[in-house]
Amino acid sequence: MTVQVEVPQQQRVEGLARDFALMRRRRMMSLDHGVTVAALAEGHSDALSRSGIVRRDLRRSFGKATGVARGVPLTVRLRLVSANSGRPLAGHALYLWHADRDGAYSLHSPGLAERNYLRGIQVTDEGGWVTFSTIFPGAHDGRWPHLHVENLAGPVVQVALPGDACATAYGAPGYEQSATHLALATPVTEDGGELTMATVTGDLARGLAATRTISI
Repeated sequence: MTVQVEVPQQQRVEGLARDFALMRRRRMMSLDHGVTVAALAEGHSDALSRSGIVRRDLRRSFGKATGVARGVPLTVRLRLVSANSGRPLAGHALYLWHADRDGAYSLHSPGLAERNYLRGIQVTDEGGWVTFSTIFPGAHDGRWPHLHVENLAGPVVQVALPGDACATAYGAPGYEQSATHLALATPVTEDGGELTMATVTGDLARGLAATRTISI
């Protein structure tokens, strides 16, 4: 599946620039003072690696932060392609972040200021692919369950998860609050637009896998 991404200006307040500043201020990362968000956006692999944020497995906090996110295992596979040619885009840093099984966000939600799990960066390979190991996100505040994906050189997109997959995941222990929130959620964006939906396969025994192609 492919989606043409157009990014509203208000989305720019989210993403790595905001989170990077918080983590620097809270001394969570192993970074030299000269490393900037601009360096990360340009895909400087040494700076990205030193930060600790470049990782496939998002379930544990990194750097000096603490905590582990528990929940139904979810593999996220994203492919970045050109909107003009359809060809895969290699060498792009993608920042993925999402809520925990209670619908709360590390760094930002009450009680989670010293956690930075469920967020990380991977660089697209020659086929345009990145893969993350994480947990199935919870629902919160009437919002449909989703993943945030930021291309550090450009747009941010929210990738939603299908209702049947959410119902499956929310039947697992620990997701009771999210099951309640899902019943009140509507599958639309914050401004009422259509959600970009992932394809989800698998089951609770083997874990779930979400796949989506993003066109920019």
